[in-house]
Amino acid sequence: MSGELPVTDALVIDYLREHADFFERHEELLGELRLPHASGAAVSLVERQLAILRERNSVMRRRMTELMHTARNNDELFRKTRALTLELLNVASWHGLNEVIATSVLTDFGADFVCCHLSAVPAELDHLRGHAGPLPHERLLRGNLAACLTLRADELESLFPGNSVEREGSAVVAPLSLTRGRGCLAIGSRDAAGFAPDMDTLFVTYIAEVISRVVQRLAD
Repeated sequence: MSGELPVTDALVIDYLREHADFFERHEELLGELRLPHASGAAVSLVERQLAILRERNSVMRRRMTELMHTARNNDELFRKTRALTLELLNVASWHGLNEVIATSVLTDFGADFVCCHLSAVPAELDHLRGHAGPLPHERLLRGNLAACLTLRADELESLFPGNSVEREGSAVVAPLSLTRGRGCLAIGSRDAAGFAPDMDTLFVTYIAEVISRVVQRLAD
């Protein structure tokens, strides 16, 4: 009849949303409706729904696997960070601090480089360097937050003196919170993707805070 509205996709969608039990009341339609498949064959609506559910379940399983992997990594990082913190509590000299930083970070955390830079501190050790002027991280960071950086070979050699670097790598750099002077903890990798910019810096920031307390105690 001329007064009837034309049936459109939108009207059908609205109707089905308002009558969610439609296919329960007309189960025979589920077997009759055919939908094109990526392979070219037609499948029923039920088969398509089952395929979608299987795909969603597969995605959820992958996400759960990723979450469990992340949780295990965080547990391992927490264990190593706790062990390092306990070692730092017993440090009584600059040489002792240098040894703990080297042993824990290079061995336990598997880094290629590590160095703690400090202003106005009389230290010239393998992994603990005092500076009378600007610190090497100050031209790399903006602000006082830890950051993961991809660095050129010369920038890595500046952060980690005494090491020969032939190509770009990466590092996480965390400023120290000191009441006197300035400082930073730098941990580096020869792999440019070793410390990706989107990596979490929570554990490194915590380690830097503990080292800050130790530095202030030794400097007093």
